[in-house]
Parts: sequence; structure tokens; C-alpha cells
Amino acid sequence: MRLHLVSALTLTVAVGGMASCAPTPSGMGGDGAAPVRACFYPATVVNFRTSGDNIAYIKAGRSEIYELRAAGFCRGLSGARGITITETAGMGSRACVGDSVNILASSPMLDDSTNVPCRAQVARRLTDEEVAALPDRLRPL
Repeated sequence: MRLHLVSALTLTVAVGGMASCAPTPSGMGGDGAAPVRACFYPATVVNFRTSGDNIAYIKAGRSEIYELRAAGFCRGLSGARGITITETAGMGSRACVGDSVNILASSPMLDDSTNVPCRAQVARRLTDEEVAALPDRLRPL
């Protein structure tokens, strides 16, 4: 009888622990404080703007704006006419805030010498207010 009671208690604790990891309908963490990480699919990037050779603001999907920060310097990013973003972990096709990605900047140079991928991090998803506060030249609309 004691063995059954211990097994039942262990099962109850395990199920309760698993339930606390399940996503919630509100998109918030179990305690309501931490939001679920914002993610985008690199194939849905429709526009971008750059701030020097280390920051890119991208528009992905319908209206989500993300800030990507290069790990140091991203050669040719400031003059890029197009970019390609790929996830570095190879664990899926989504890139989420906090993930590392590769950026390949397509430059206007004919010799492709600047088309070298660089590593960047998805720094954050901007709110509507933050997007509105960006200078026009940085807003990827």
C-alpha cells in the first residue's frame, strides 16, 4: 500500500510539473509575468533598414519589426541592397529573440567581395511605439 501511495504522489508531482511548462492561451508565462519569446520566419522578411554595419531592422510577416545586432561588425551591411537571414543553430526555420542568426548582405559591389555572412543576434521585437520613434530612414515599412 505504501508503494502505491508513493507512486501516486510521484505521478501527481510529475504531471503538475509538466502542466506548468505548457503554453498558456494568453501568451504569458505561468505566473503571467514573462511573455513568450517573439519569433519570426526568416523567409517572411519583406523589408529591412540598417544603422551602420552592425544593426539591421527587419520587417517580417505582416507587421513585426525586429532589431538584429551584429556580433561586432557586419561587412557591407550599411550599403546592402538585400539581405538573407538564416538561423545558425540549424534546429528549425524560426528565429526568436535571443537566437543567433547569420546575415548575408548583398552589396552593390560587382566582385562579391563584401558578400560574407556575419553572425548577429535577434535583439528584440519592437513595439508599435518603438517603431514610430525610429527615424524614418531606419523604419522598414
